[in-house]
Amino acid sequence: MKLKAIIVDDEPYVRDDLRHMLAAHKDIDVAGEAGTIAGAKKQLEAKRFDVAFLDIQLRGGSGFDLLPFIDPATQIVFITAHDEYAVRAFEVNALDYILKPVAADRLAESIARLKLDVQPKNAGPGSAEHFKPDDSVFISTDFGQMFVSLDEILAINSIGGNYAAMYLKNGDKLIARKTLKQWEAILPESVFIRIHRATIINTGFIERIAYDSDGSCVVHLSGQEENFAVSRRLLPSLKSAHKDRAP
Repeated sequence: MKLKAIIVDDEPYVRDDLRHMLAAHKDIDVAGEAGTIAGAKKQLEAKRFDVAFLDIQLRGGSGFDLLPFIDPATQIVFITAHDEYAVRAFEVNALDYILKPVAADRLAESIARLKLDVQPKNAGPGSAEHFKPDDSVFISTDFGQMFVSLDEILAINSIGGNYAAMYLKNGDKLIARKTLKQWEAILPESVFIRIHRATIINTGFIERIAYDSDGSCVVHLSGQEENFAVSRRLLPSLKSAHKDRAP
């Protein structure tokens, strides 16, 4: 099965070069291209892509501005001439970060990581069907290993690489060595929901959803001062989950 890709860059020659290099990878299908923020939004809302190759500095905006319109299952490879955005790229759970000019062998490394990431994984201990809302999960942190009850977890937020911050009911924040995708695979869908490509929350702790004048919104969780941004693409599922759990 071919993986569908979209290329977003405001320089036509960069898109041409990238498309040419991707043509060498027979399992990648370039199914969309865009040179503007508006054009990219239109395609991202109309189709689902397996991978998005995004320039960071675009005319009239940034590749980061497109994140609310990208399906959380879509892997992102940022491509840019500047390296100061690397930390931010991995904070939003990007698959990779490539500096221009893009070398064919460096692009091949990203494609290899992409194919490894989308391979189906066999269910086993720790998969979603083995966890219930009142179960505990075993986690590894830099300070040791421990069990944490799922009903004590308010939110889990990607902080880049293989690490995620876990916000607990008692106010503690643990840094666990597990990716957000791994968390999503083991947490019960009846309780936990993805609200952003970098964030999963426990719907049982939703206090309110706040909207801004520009249409963006954040969710407030009980007992948690920090609020969490909500992706526009995922807002409908959040509203539905919040409504279902209302008394």
